[in-house]
Amino acid sequence: MLPEHAPDQVESSWHPTADWQRLLRVALLGTQQSPDAVPAVPGLPTAPETDAAAREKQLLLTAGGLSLIRKAGYQPAPAPSATPEQLPAETQVPLGPSGGRLLHLLLEGQYPDLLPDFLTTLANHSRRVPSQLLVRLLDYVHSRPALHPLAAAVLGQRGAWLAAQHPNWQAVLATTGPAPHAATWETGTLRQRVRYLEALRRTNAEQAREQLAAVLPQEPAKNQASLLASLQEGLSAADAPLLEWYLVSKSKEVRQTVQPLVACLPDSALVGRVWQRAEPLIRLRKTLTATKLVVELPPDAWDKSWLADGVEQHDSRFQGDRATLLGQLLALLPPQRWANYWQLPPAAILNAAAATEWGALLFNGWAEATILHHASTWALALLTWWAELPRKHPFSLPLAGLAQQLSTDQLTKLVLPLLDSAPEFGPEVRWLPLLQLIPGPWSEPLTRRVVEALRQALNQPERLHRIHYAASQLLEHMARVVPATHYELCAQPLQPLLQDVPYLHNSLARLLNTLHFRQQLTDALHEAPA
Repeated sequence: MLPEHAPDQVESSWHPTADWQRLLRVALLGTQQSPDAVPAVPGLPTAPETDAAAREKQLLLTAGGLSLIRKAGYQPAPAPSATPEQLPAETQVPLGPSGGRLLHLLLEGQYPDLLPDFLTTLANHSRRVPSQLLVRLLDYVHSRPALHPLAAAVLGQRGAWLAAQHPNWQAVLATTGPAPHAATWETGTLRQRVRYLEALRRTNAEQAREQLAAVLPQEPAKNQASLLASLQEGLSAADAPLLEWYLVSKSKEVRQTVQPLVACLPDSALVGRVWQRAEPLIRLRKTLTATKLVVELPPDAWDKSWLADGVEQHDSRFQGDRATLLGQLLALLPPQRWANYWQLPPAAILNAAAATEWGALLFNGWAEATILHHASTWALALLTWWAELPRKHPFSLPLAGLAQQLSTDQLTKLVLPLLDSAPEFGPEVRWLPLLQLIPGPWSEPLTRRVVEALRQALNQPERLHRIHYAASQLLEHMARVVPATHYELCAQPLQPLLQDVPYLHNSLARLLNTLHFRQQLTDALHEAPA
């Protein structure tokens, strides 16, 4: 029997997804045991709840009607949208004429790296995009998801209204608008469902976990991985049983999504199991004159039982069958656990590890663990060890990931002494890779010291052919991280060299022009509106 009204005629305030969930609860418990009423579907007759036989018939009738409506793809009608004239008053001041002109240049593709920071700074200063640039901004950011939250924060009331009118622009509001409706969980895209789950995790983590556990067995592996990754929002020990279940999934993508989450759980059982495997393999021996590490590889070959402990048969980060197993064990364990167990600081452990034949394996395993567990003390120790001079063949390390565990100030304090000890710029200097990982804004002493090293190097024409690539890479980085207020610090020593360094003329000019443009962006924040 069909409802009297077609799905598109059903009351707009009615949401079938919530009724479907309630209907499932009644059906699972039984019509006589469930305290819930059978949901009422618009257009279907209702029966008295006191009549057991009629209640069961009503359940079946409602199930058929709801199934048909859901298969038809019914979506609740949205609430009527306000017109621009009915919108609340703007709370942000629009950019002035100069600011609008500069933003227009950014949206035209000039200095594209500066747009994210400028949008963030606009929001921090309670400024918004001028109305005449709203369409251009929405067109620019709609295909760049990383910019969606930044743009949404500076659209103002009119811009938000405008974005809601166009299907291509509505995603811009997704991260700042109201939480997705429950119907999204049933009918939305994968991205919408993930966002719904993340929003629900913030308000009712238990319900989110139950809904996720119910649907995961029916989802393809790619969807499973994306949905499970949402558990990172508010990750807690209560998530452990669900995550542990998928440690042995048939899909490697799912397993690799779950492994770091389980390892980072408070009092993780996985970490305890991994420790039981790893601790006997690395022994500390102390003598009166030295501290040594004795390393053994796992005696057993890999089998499927290793999956439950987060260890794959092969891992591209490590070489060798049994070495791969030990490397993965190290990569899952919080590195500070070793320091606490041996009662040694990280620097002493690293020096002992470097003296073993398995130094590269130990260093890379601990580096991966440092990144996973955000261990800033170990990150500083690893980068300090890597940067020490002289060292002919240091082990390769994931420098970018380690640097992200430290603040700009910590990295600056690490690099400045290296600059002083080896001031001559060149592609081989140990401080250059670390310098290019220091995010902005740079401090004045760092800017001044680097500019001086560049000036001295560029004043030696016979060396330009050897250093021009490394120098151009550094100048590109400086254009992003040197504060605009340091323009004179850079321009005064470097501008006279523009005509003398043909290899680097473009890179030098781009640095100075970018700093000048950024200074104009800063000034525009204080300009009166048009």
